Amino acid sequence: MTSNIRSWLCGPMVAVATPFKEDLSLDLDALTENIRFMVDAGVVTGKGTLLVGGAGGEHPAMNLEERKTVMTTSVEAANGEVPVLSSVQHTDVRTIVDLAQHASQIGLNGVQLGPTYYYEPSESDVVRLFQKVDEESDINLMIYHTWWEGLTMSLALIDELSNIGSVNAMKWSAPEGTLYRDGLDRFAGTLAIIDNSGEHILSHVLGATGFITHLSGFWPEYPAEVWNLLNDRDYISAKNKLSEFKWKWRKWVVKVLSYTGGEGPFIKAAMEHVGLRAGPPRPPSIRLPSHLLEEMIHLFEEAGVPTRRS
Repeated sequence: MTSNIRSWLCGPMVAVATPFKEDLSLDLDALTENIRFMVDAGVVTGKGTLLVGGAGGEHPAMNLEERKTVMTTSVEAANGEVPVLSSVQHTDVRTIVDLAQHASQIGLNGVQLGPTYYYEPSESDVVRLFQKVDEESDINLMIYHTWWEGLTMSLALIDELSNIGSVNAMKWSAPEGTLYRDGLDRFAGTLAIIDNSGEHILSHVLGATGFITHLSGFWPEYPAEVWNLLNDRDYISAKNKLSEFKWKWRKWVVKVLSYTGGEGPFIKAAMEHVGLRAGPPRPPSIRLPSHLLEEMIHLFEEAGVPTRRS
């Protein structure tokens, strides 16, 4: 699927939550149900992708075997109806290679890979990392620009990475606007680019093939509507659609992040409110207090977010 990657690495890329039981063990039945919920609602090949075991899936709070199990369960649940990718980020290159090899063996469509973290890498370190994963696995690699972890990639570095055989996509954001726009302008012709900055309209104008979203995990129809408007080049309607919910949701998420860290708390609160099983986030993150839940419920009612309770 490498040669025609833009035909399937497109549309809303869902940051899929990893459900946990109350004892904090993996809830694989719930993960399967939630993936089928999204597929049945239209998150299918050509109209979206699933990113499992990423930050939205709380990968830093999972061990290696749990991350592999989430990958395997997700591929089985997707049943070939929607592309599945996963994160292989880690501080240990041996673990990164192990995860990439597992992803290839079970039939994942790709993995996202950013520089190693904790020790800030040099650009040469990043090249060696990608070369090693390319040499020791045959999985599609999506560059993940994690500039908030210390290294802002130069365009020259991305040029070098994009010449590595298995590198054919990029999940893109940047700390300032000029670099963000220059990156899209320079690489949209050679890499499938997923916007990771919330700039849905600008990124589409400049050639991105999709955008990352948490919203499809509990309201798949909404990001699909945004994507359809973008593809129709109806940017005014897309802006209006985003203002109805997405931008308000982002402001609420900022409040959540001042209370507890990670992406699990706000994604799972939304999922559970609409009737999906998600469970608690793993510590030290915690479930949300009543005042934040009440704000979320008001936001959902105002936007008409559908619930699925029987």
